Formats: sequence, C-alpha cells, structure tokens
Amino acid sequence: MTPFPRRPRTAEEARCQRMLDKAPSFVWKRFADGVELRARLFAPAGHSPQAFAPAVMFFHGGMWALEYNEEFVSWAMHLAHRGIVCVLPEYRTHACYEVTAEEIIQDGLDAWKWIHHNAAGLGIDQDRITLAGADAGGLMALNAAMQPLLETRRWWQLGSKDVLPLSPACVAILRGVVDVDAPEARMLNVKAEMENPDVINPCALLRRHLPPLFCAHGMADPLLDFEMREWFCEEWRQLGNTAELLLCPNGDHTLTHFEVNPAVFEQILLAWEAFMVEQGIWPESAVEGHALME
Repeated sequence: MTPFPRRPRTAEEARCQRMLDKAPSFVWKRFADGVELRARLFAPAGHSPQAFAPAVMFFHGGMWALEYNEEFVSWAMHLAHRGIVCVLPEYRTHACYEVTAEEIIQDGLDAWKWIHHNAAGLGIDQDRITLAGADAGGLMALNAAMQPLLETRRWWQLGSKDVLPLSPACVAILRGVVDVDAPEARMLNVKAEMENPDVINPCALLRRHLPPLFCAHGMADPLLDFEMREWFCEEWRQLGNTAELLLCPNGDHTLTHFEVNPAVFEQILLAWEAFMVEQGIWPESAVEGHALME
C-alpha cells in the first residue's frame, strides 16, 4: 500500500497542515507491508496522563476520494484550549490506498478501540470519549457508535438483559453520511464493494441504547440534503435515544472550515459545547459563550 499525499489547495489548508505536522503523533496501526497510520494529538497545556480529561476523536471528510487530514485542526485547537483532548487519526481511503469500503470502515472501528484501550496513557477518561466526523468520516463515527447489541434480552429467560457493545459517550456528525444507499453516498462505492452494505449502514443500525447524537448540517449544502439528517435524528429520538439537530441556514458543504465561514463554524461549536455540557460529558466553559473566534 503506497500513500499519495495531497497538496493543500489554499493557504489556510497549508497552515492547518503545518499545525497538524507539528502536533505530537503516535502510530496506532501497522500493516505487514510496513505502512503505518498515525494519530495526531492536540491536548490542553500542561496535559498529563493523570489528567483524566474528556476527548474527541475526529474522522476527516473527503468521501474517501480526497484526503482532508487537516480538516479538524481548527476544532482541535479550540477544544484543547477548552480542556478537551483531541485525536485526529489517519485512516486509509480510496484516494491513497487500494482498499475496499469494508477495510476503511474497519480502520474506523479499530481507531475507536485503540483510543479506548490507550485512554489511560493519553490522560483520557474512557467514559467521556466522543466520536466525531464529517461526510464519510461521519459515517465511520456512526458505524463505530452504532454496533449491534451483543446479546438481546429474551422475555422467557428470567434476569436476561441486553449486552451493549463498546460505546462512546457521544457521537457528533457534521454534514455526516447517514445512508449508504442514498445517491449522495455513491462515490463511497459501498454497494459495489460489500456483499451486505447494511452491516455498516447507519439507517439499518438504528436501535435503542445508542449514545447521545449531535448533528449539524448546512441547509445550503448542495451535496448532502438536510432533510435526510432531519429524518435520521427523529428516528434516533423515536427509539428513546437523545439527539440534537442544528440546521445552519447559511451553512454549505464547507461548514467545518473556520477560514471559509467563521460565523457558521462558531454557531456549530457553541451549540455543540452547550449540548455536551448538558449531557455531562464536557465541563462548563470558563469563558463567555460568544465571539470565540475573535
């Protein structure tokens, strides 16, 4: 497997890439042919393994056809100042490796298990890890958070109960893919590369006992329509789970990029922070909840 690096398209992307390159990193996955996947760490000042801090693992977008490893650098830098550890893992994509959709999804699952297993050494509270992602990265975060029940309660067996899979404290999708059968997901090539696409399809994995969901989407997004995200969040709630949907009238497909639309970026960040504090996952902010980007 040979990766093919992508050159940043703008000065802002180049700046974020430089910050990403300077961040401490760890090899989180190795392959027999020598390929290594690294995870970048953005941590609060003075962070130590004894910190027991909340964390977010971000899966970048690009629909597996483009590399956007630097997409969540601005988010990670802000949240690190907020006392939250952020981990940005590399994962294989169609853009850089000869891999299938199933192998890419497996990277996402493995990254989630990796951060959970290594939480103590990273100064992270295992019970306060959030998985987040954009477009195909959102699909990866959802898939990891929505794994099927390991055992289902049986009414005829006294004392039997559902056995839950390893689950994050929360899942956040920012213009995330929620249905691999939808036309918007065709470039992921899931249906062609997987015998049973439903095993990774969020729409087919909806169930009770899912973690809280935060979903943000731009109403002006020309590639992913907001109505599908509305439907998905409502289905999440109907099953007794917690979900919050933020629709941004002025947001388009670039809503994760601070340098493109800082007002939308800040709107999402403030809403997400309020939701996470309400869920008891993040601590209250020590700063006023406005003008964060000034």
